[in-house]
Amino acid sequence: MKAIENVFQGTGGQLDLLNTLHGGSSQATFNVEKEENKLVVCLKSPGVGPEAFNVLVEGNKLVLYTLLTSRAQSAEDDQEIQKLAVPMFMRVLDIPVFVDSDQIDAVYEHGRVTVTLPFKDEEHLHRRIDIKNLF
Repeated sequence: MKAIENVFQGTGGQLDLLNTLHGGSSQATFNVEKEENKLVVCLKSPGVGPEAFNVLVEGNKLVLYTLLTSRAQSAEDDQEIQKLAVPMFMRVLDIPVFVDSDQIDAVYEHGRVTVTLPFKDEEHLHRRIDIKNLF
């Protein structure tokens, strides 16, 4: 890469990052809807690519966040390295007990992430506990 190209690419990345840090990015929209047999969480953040979205299940929490990353080329071996990651959006939701957390699914489509939280079968929600007689 020529030195002048590196300067312009670095400056453009810095301007984009500073613009975002100072409120230049579009605000993420977040919506939760209940359907017949599932909850659907939609997260949309205009101008953010699919690699920036993250969905995690941590215990009984669903963590949704987007990161804006700044990347640069290493001068020695022309490898791309990550310089800085700035969180743009973060939301932590409790996963209800009636949701099957093993079956949670996320899909990126047309600029938005749709997370599906399917309900457990009715038989898994209710069960009778037998009382043991110790005497």
